[in-house]
Amino acid sequence: MPPIITLNARHDLALTGFRDYLGMSPAQFKAYISAHHTLLVDELASADINYESLTPALVPSTGDRQERALLFNVNLLSTGAYGHAVAEILIPLLNRKSTLSVLAGDILCDPILAKQLAEEAGFIPGATDEWGRQYIYCVYVNNLTTGQMDELHAAFSAHHFYLGCVTTTYASNFRTLLSTMLPTLFLKHKHYVLLNHGGDEPWVSDMNEISFPFSENNYEVVSVNSQLFTPLLSYKIPTEVLPMYEEDVNVSLNAISDTPLELNGFEVLLPEAKFGYLKNNKGGILKIAGLDDHSSIELAAVIRAQLKNNYVYRLQQNQDDTVQFSIVLELPREDSHPVKVAVGLKYFPDSKKLSLVTLT
Repeated sequence: MPPIITLNARHDLALTGFRDYLGMSPAQFKAYISAHHTLLVDELASADINYESLTPALVPSTGDRQERALLFNVNLLSTGAYGHAVAEILIPLLNRKSTLSVLAGDILCDPILAKQLAEEAGFIPGATDEWGRQYIYCVYVNNLTTGQMDELHAAFSAHHFYLGCVTTTYASNFRTLLSTMLPTLFLKHKHYVLLNHGGDEPWVSDMNEISFPFSENNYEVVSVNSQLFTPLLSYKIPTEVLPMYEEDVNVSLNAISDTPLELNGFEVLLPEAKFGYLKNNKGGILKIAGLDDHSSIELAAVIRAQLKNNYVYRLQQNQDDTVQFSIVLELPREDSHPVKVAVGLKYFPDSKKLSLVTLT
């Protein structure tokens, strides 16, 4: 069985609510999550979609791919169905070969505050500077090339209701704000679009509940029951682990272990043999990240220092019965934007230790 790419308990109160209502033990909850993951993998396979191929849409990129928030003044749109109006423009613009997530929703704060935070995060103006008085509509797209980001901005700039955009690849207060408000609208994987069709049967169908113009743009709709879509196919906008998000990490660890513990108290182990391998084979990554002159102890300390501010991805059980997960570090650099590094760690709750497996 492939690893669980992501498990989103930030926006799925039903998952933890069902656990609490039934009084599930960690072992029972782990089995519950595993059963739903297996069901999703099998159901997607029946629709000719390989679950693991969705990884770029569900895990923050560590390469040159970018994330962007597109902002719209809903008061300037001639229809109340502004989400649909924006989607009619967006969908034909998405690259046919790409795999990405699209999140969308209203930024429910004073537009003046939204503008201030957007500008602090590097706001790029669009067609209007009229932010309105109620709220701003936001469409968030991940796993974009720089060229694709530029194409979206140029195309929307021809529309008078487009405020502009913010590149949200790296940490900012604006990105943190969006993480609290935007649910996943759909995933696009090549010529497939994956949607949430709510709690109705069947598990997977071809219903287009949001009535966006997917078939008109030659996309095949695969809709998924909310019990599978919301926890397993929802992208988590990267942000620090806010107090209200701490449960998300606990649930993710429970997916691979009967003993989910707070990671902040764990020791990170980096054996010399593994460190030597990293030096010889991952030296380029270490140099880009500014870690090439670190000792094994210093590198382990860098990873440990960021544990409390990271979500966990790619939850898996290994053939030797160990379990592991990945985190995505965002490391600052003096002369450039931060660099992102994915770190794979084996999880040993009995000894409260993590052992480094991979660094990419």
